[in-house]
Amino acid sequence: MLKKRVAAFITLLLVISMFSVPALANSAQVHWRGTTSSGVIIIGDDCPIEVESERLVFEVKEFPQQYYYDAEEFLQYSGKVTAEYTFFNPADYTVNATLVFPFGNIPDYGYLSDPDSEERFLKTDTEKYDIMVDGAPIEKTLRHTLSYFGNQFGLEEDMSKLHDGYMNDPFYSPDMPVTRLYYRSSGVDLETYHAATAAFVLSADPTKTKVLVEGQNGGRTLGDGVLIEGWVNPDEMFVVNVIGEPLKEMPDWRFYENGACEKEIDGAMTLADTETVTLKELVFLEYEEDSGILEHDWYNAVVQSMNDQEWSHGALHGSDFYFDISDQLMRWYEYEIEIEPGMKIVNSVTAPIYPNIDASYDPPVYSYTYLLSPAKTWAEFGTLDIEVRTPYYMTESGPEGFERTDAGYNQHLEGLPDGELTFTLCSEANPQTPVFQRGMLIVLAPYMVFLIIGVVTVIVIVLLIRRKRRRQ
Repeated sequence: MLKKRVAAFITLLLVISMFSVPALANSAQVHWRGTTSSGVIIIGDDCPIEVESERLVFEVKEFPQQYYYDAEEFLQYSGKVTAEYTFFNPADYTVNATLVFPFGNIPDYGYLSDPDSEERFLKTDTEKYDIMVDGAPIEKTLRHTLSYFGNQFGLEEDMSKLHDGYMNDPFYSPDMPVTRLYYRSSGVDLETYHAATAAFVLSADPTKTKVLVEGQNGGRTLGDGVLIEGWVNPDEMFVVNVIGEPLKEMPDWRFYENGACEKEIDGAMTLADTETVTLKELVFLEYEEDSGILEHDWYNAVVQSMNDQEWSHGALHGSDFYFDISDQLMRWYEYEIEIEPGMKIVNSVTAPIYPNIDASYDPPVYSYTYLLSPAKTWAEFGTLDIEVRTPYYMTESGPEGFERTDAGYNQHLEGLPDGELTFTLCSEANPQTPVFQRGMLIVLAPYMVFLIIGVVTVIVIVLLIRRKRRRQ
């Protein structure tokens, strides 16, 4: 009788727990990366131009969506920042200066492509904005430099990537010969060895030869070289790019049962084709002429990526390299100004501004970053006025000192602050505890229920046993 009562009680608790477990939605991204902007930067040293005042106006009438489905929809987003400078030339000669205005990578939510062709839309919103001098638009050039996903803007590092033409590199040059070796695998029992791997050992003089293997997905450093590895796929060829002088020995391919490359298996690798191109032709394999990216900017970005992927014994990390670097580019405006002796001009630059989105809060919060420290490179810097025109609430800011106005928030500074300009906006004044924490409680709820069931079950069994003993 006791066992039946316990069994019935447990069954009842299990039924209750089944109905108490909440239905969970599919997991979704809760953090989106925006862009970091900076003020205008002058190219060159010893420029006498002084900044008498700077006025920053952020217009945030709407928040960006977390997902955009086509370019037209994305282009309708209106968030922007205008930096207005009053420049003064104290010198007794006319100053011609080249200026650049970095406004970051494309945000996460701005990477769009055609759903049918999967072709990316690279011309996003840069044509919507202008650069003005004394109220009249002037000519500007859109520039691009390599900037990896998630990188923050660094003045010296990123400025060093801007070149007037093809960069002078210690190893790479546009006309350098590249031998492309096309290899096709066969004879591998893929039904038995699902993770079959092809590999060869490379040992080259990196001052004369670099090797980039397309199709590589792993590798390791050996005592006298490096082992370059790739999954076996008869439908896709391995492409071994030999940059510079030819290899003294052709690759000796071996086949292994998996990526550990310990047990060899049967297989054959055939050199299907050989092609000789220049380095310039190689780096332009994925370049699109209508992309809006200057040819030398594209070349410089790919070569910079090659330098970053330098490995050992002449090898590059092929698994981390892509010829299509369109989603790894930082965007700049470049333009020229002329100021006569003792004269002033008012220069304004308008560019898109994209916040980081943290959707783990309810409602989501939007964080904006604008770098002020690069302005310290000017000969003199006067006052800074910041205006944030928005209907939303500013929940955090730095530096402190924003005042609430009918149009948004204002701040006046005598000179540059020590830190950068950051602020967070939200549709409510007090966003709630991150939804993630509540979501974790929801996820853990079923386990908590079963834990409680177990504890209660043990207690009930103990009480029933004691009751039965007392009756005896």
